Amino acid sequence: MTKRMTLLSRKEGLSTADFRNYWAGPHAALALGMEGISKYTHNRVDKILWNSHEEPAFSIDGIVELCFRDEDAMREAQASSIGRRHIPADELNFLKGWTLCIVNTEGDETRDHRCPVKVIVPFLLGSSSSQEFGHALSDHAREAGLRLSMNWTVSTARRERLWSEPSPPDGFAVIWFDGVAAAHDAFDEGAICSLLAFSSSRATAYLVDELLVR
Repeated sequence: MTKRMTLLSRKEGLSTADFRNYWAGPHAALALGMEGISKYTHNRVDKILWNSHEEPAFSIDGIVELCFRDEDAMREAQASSIGRRHIPADELNFLKGWTLCIVNTEGDETRDHRCPVKVIVPFLLGSSSSQEFGHALSDHAREAGLRLSMNWTVSTARRERLWSEPSPPDGFAVIWFDGVAAAHDAFDEGAICSLLAFSSSRATAYLVDELLVR
Protein backbone atom coordinates (compact mmCIF):
# COMPACT_ATOMS: atom_id res chain seq x y z
CA MET A 1 0.00 0.00 0.00
CA THR A 2 1.17 3.53 -0.80
CA LYS A 3 -0.01 6.38 1.40
CA ARG A 4 -0.20 10.15 0.99
CA MET A 5 -0.83 12.65 3.78
CA THR A 6 -1.67 16.13 2.53
CA LEU A 7 -1.89 19.25 4.68
CA LEU A 8 -4.76 21.54 3.72
CA SER A 9 -5.30 25.19 4.61
CA ARG A 10 -8.73 26.63 3.86
CA LYS A 11 -9.31 29.50 1.48
CA GLU A 12 -9.37 32.94 3.08
CA GLY A 13 -12.92 34.13 3.77
CA LEU A 14 -14.32 30.59 3.79
CA SER A 15 -15.89 29.47 7.06
CA THR A 16 -14.82 26.23 8.70
CA ALA A 17 -18.26 24.74 8.05
CA ASP A 18 -18.22 25.68 4.36
CA PHE A 19 -14.67 24.37 4.00
CA ARG A 20 -15.61 21.00 5.47
CA ASN A 21 -18.84 20.74 3.49
CA TYR A 22 -17.14 21.42 0.16
CA TRP A 23 -14.25 19.08 0.99
CA ALA A 24 -16.58 16.21 1.96
CA GLY A 25 -19.07 16.96 -0.83
CA PRO A 26 -18.09 18.03 -4.36
CA HIS A 27 -14.35 17.58 -3.88
CA ALA A 28 -14.55 14.10 -2.32
CA ALA A 29 -16.93 12.96 -5.05
CA LEU A 30 -14.40 14.10 -7.64
CA ALA A 31 -11.46 12.42 -5.87
CA LEU A 32 -13.36 9.12 -5.64
CA GLY A 33 -13.45 9.08 -9.43
CA MET A 34 -9.77 8.13 -9.43
CA GLU A 35 -8.98 4.43 -9.75
CA GLY A 36 -6.88 2.54 -7.25
CA ILE A 37 -7.93 4.24 -4.00
CA SER A 38 -8.09 1.73 -1.16
CA LYS A 39 -8.69 4.16 1.71
CA TYR A 40 -9.67 7.84 1.86
CA THR A 41 -9.85 9.71 5.17
CA HIS A 42 -10.52 13.35 6.07
CA ASN A 43 -8.99 14.54 9.35
CA ARG A 44 -10.76 17.81 10.19
CA VAL A 45 -8.81 19.89 12.72
CA ASP A 46 -10.95 20.65 15.77
CA LYS A 47 -8.33 22.09 18.09
CA ILE A 48 -4.63 22.57 18.70
CA LEU A 49 -3.72 20.73 21.89
CA TRP A 50 -0.05 21.65 22.08
CA ASN A 51 2.70 23.61 20.31
CA SER A 52 6.44 23.32 20.71
CA HIS A 53 6.62 27.10 20.17
CA GLU A 54 4.22 30.02 20.60
CA GLU A 55 3.01 29.78 17.01
CA PRO A 56 1.82 26.53 15.38
CA ALA A 57 4.50 24.74 13.39
CA PHE A 58 2.10 24.38 10.42
CA SER A 59 -1.00 26.11 9.04
CA ILE A 60 -3.52 23.27 8.89
CA ASP A 61 -7.32 23.05 8.72
CA GLY A 62 -7.34 19.44 7.59
CA ILE A 63 -5.12 16.49 6.72
CA VAL A 64 -6.04 14.05 3.96
CA GLU A 65 -4.94 10.44 4.18
CA LEU A 66 -5.20 8.83 0.76
CA CYS A 67 -4.07 5.24 0.30
CA PHE A 68 -3.55 3.40 -2.99
CA ARG A 69 -3.08 -0.29 -3.73
CA ASP A 70 0.55 0.33 -4.70
CA GLU A 71 2.86 2.92 -6.25
CA ASP A 72 1.72 2.11 -9.78
CA ALA A 73 -1.91 2.74 -8.81
CA MET A 74 -0.95 6.10 -7.29
CA ARG A 75 1.01 7.15 -10.38
CA GLU A 76 -1.87 6.15 -12.66
CA ALA A 77 -4.36 8.09 -10.54
CA GLN A 78 -2.17 11.19 -10.55
CA ALA A 79 -1.68 10.95 -14.31
CA SER A 80 -5.42 10.60 -15.02
CA SER A 81 -7.48 13.58 -16.17
CA ILE A 82 -9.05 13.75 -12.70
CA GLY A 83 -5.75 13.72 -10.85
CA ARG A 84 -3.88 15.91 -13.32
CA ARG A 85 -6.49 18.56 -14.20
CA HIS A 86 -9.83 18.40 -12.43
CA ILE A 87 -8.72 18.02 -8.81
CA PRO A 88 -6.09 20.80 -8.92
CA ALA A 89 -8.63 23.13 -10.53
CA ASP A 90 -11.30 22.25 -7.95
CA GLU A 91 -8.93 22.84 -5.02
CA LEU A 92 -8.94 26.55 -5.82
CA ASN A 93 -12.60 26.66 -4.73
CA PHE A 94 -11.86 25.89 -1.09
CA LEU A 95 -8.11 25.87 -0.43
CA LYS A 96 -5.40 28.42 0.22
CA GLY A 97 -2.65 25.89 0.94
CA TRP A 98 -1.72 22.35 -0.12
CA THR A 99 1.37 20.37 0.90
CA LEU A 100 1.63 16.71 -0.04
CA CYS A 101 3.77 14.15 1.78
CA ILE A 102 4.20 10.57 0.61
CA VAL A 103 4.85 8.54 3.75
CA ASN A 104 6.01 5.18 5.00
CA THR A 105 3.86 4.00 7.90
CA GLU A 106 5.03 2.05 10.94
CA GLY A 107 2.56 0.73 13.49
CA ASP A 108 -1.00 -0.55 13.59
CA GLU A 109 -3.61 1.75 12.04
CA THR A 110 -6.54 -0.65 12.40
CA ARG A 111 -9.57 1.11 13.84
CA ASP A 112 -10.34 0.26 17.46
CA HIS A 113 -13.67 1.38 18.95
CA ARG A 114 -11.99 1.52 22.37
CA CYS A 115 -9.73 4.37 21.19
CA PRO A 116 -11.89 6.60 18.98
CA VAL A 117 -10.14 9.95 19.57
CA LYS A 118 -7.34 10.78 17.17
CA VAL A 119 -4.48 13.27 17.52
CA ILE A 120 -2.06 13.95 14.65
CA VAL A 121 1.34 15.49 15.41
CA PRO A 122 3.25 16.65 12.31
CA PHE A 123 6.85 17.45 13.22
CA LEU A 124 10.23 18.62 12.02
CA LEU A 125 13.15 16.63 13.35
CA GLY A 126 15.72 18.31 15.57
CA SER A 127 19.01 16.86 16.72
CA SER A 128 17.52 13.39 17.15
CA SER A 129 17.59 10.97 14.24
CA SER A 130 14.33 9.55 12.91
CA GLN A 131 15.19 6.20 14.49
CA GLU A 132 15.88 7.76 17.91
CA PHE A 133 12.74 9.87 17.73
CA GLY A 134 10.56 6.95 16.65
CA HIS A 135 11.91 4.66 19.36
CA ALA A 136 11.42 7.29 22.07
CA LEU A 137 7.79 7.90 21.06
CA SER A 138 7.08 4.19 20.71
CA ASP A 139 8.53 3.49 24.17
CA HIS A 140 6.41 6.26 25.69
CA ALA A 141 3.25 5.05 23.95
CA ARG A 142 3.83 1.49 25.13
CA GLU A 143 4.43 2.59 28.74
CA ALA A 144 1.35 4.86 28.67
CA GLY A 145 -0.84 2.23 27.00
CA LEU A 146 -1.43 4.38 23.89
CA ARG A 147 -1.90 3.33 20.26
CA LEU A 148 0.67 4.98 17.99
CA SER A 149 1.63 4.94 14.34
CA MET A 150 4.55 6.80 12.80
CA ASN A 151 4.33 8.16 9.26
CA TRP A 152 7.72 9.12 7.83
CA THR A 153 7.87 11.53 4.89
CA VAL A 154 9.81 10.12 1.95
CA SER A 155 8.93 12.78 -0.66
CA THR A 156 6.84 15.95 -0.96
CA ALA A 157 5.04 17.96 -3.62
CA ARG A 158 3.27 21.32 -3.91
CA ARG A 159 0.67 22.92 -6.16
CA GLU A 160 1.81 25.71 -8.44
CA ARG A 161 -1.27 27.87 -7.77
CA LEU A 162 -1.55 27.28 -4.00
CA TRP A 163 0.54 28.24 -0.99
CA SER A 164 2.58 25.44 0.57
CA GLU A 165 4.43 24.89 3.82
CA PRO A 166 7.97 26.29 3.49
CA SER A 167 9.25 23.30 5.51
CA PRO A 168 7.03 20.23 5.04
CA PRO A 169 6.84 17.83 8.00
CA ASP A 170 9.52 15.16 8.35
CA GLY A 171 6.79 12.92 9.67
CA PHE A 172 3.46 12.52 11.47
CA ALA A 173 2.87 10.80 14.79
CA VAL A 174 -0.74 9.56 15.02
CA ILE A 175 -1.98 8.76 18.52
CA TRP A 176 -5.38 7.37 19.56
CA PHE A 177 -7.03 7.94 22.94
CA ASP A 178 -10.08 6.51 24.67
CA GLY A 179 -11.62 9.97 25.08
CA VAL A 180 -11.18 13.68 24.42
CA ALA A 181 -10.34 14.34 28.07
CA ALA A 182 -7.52 11.78 27.92
CA ALA A 183 -6.08 13.51 24.85
CA HIS A 184 -6.17 16.88 26.63
CA ASP A 185 -4.52 15.38 29.71
CA ALA A 186 -1.71 13.82 27.66
CA PHE A 187 -0.79 17.15 26.05
CA ASP A 188 -1.24 19.27 29.16
CA GLU A 189 2.50 19.62 29.74
CA GLY A 190 2.79 15.87 30.23
CA ALA A 191 5.73 13.58 29.47
CA ILE A 192 4.87 13.40 25.78
CA CYS A 193 5.21 17.20 25.50
CA SER A 194 8.70 17.10 26.99
CA LEU A 195 9.65 14.26 24.67
CA LEU A 196 8.37 16.06 21.56
CA ALA A 197 9.98 19.36 22.57
CA PHE A 198 13.33 17.66 23.15
CA SER A 199 13.34 15.40 20.09
CA SER A 200 11.89 17.72 17.42
CA SER A 201 12.69 21.22 16.28
CA ARG A 202 9.01 22.06 15.68
CA ALA A 203 5.81 20.13 16.35
CA THR A 204 2.08 20.77 16.83
CA ALA A 205 -0.54 18.36 18.19
CA TYR A 206 -3.91 18.57 16.39
CA LEU A 207 -7.09 17.04 17.80
CA VAL A 208 -8.96 15.89 14.68
CA ASP A 209 -12.46 14.80 13.77
CA GLU A 210 -11.96 11.79 11.51
CA LEU A 211 -14.28 11.22 8.55
CA LEU A 212 -13.89 7.92 6.70
CA VAL A 213 -14.83 8.65 3.09
CA ARG A 214 -13.81 5.18 1.86
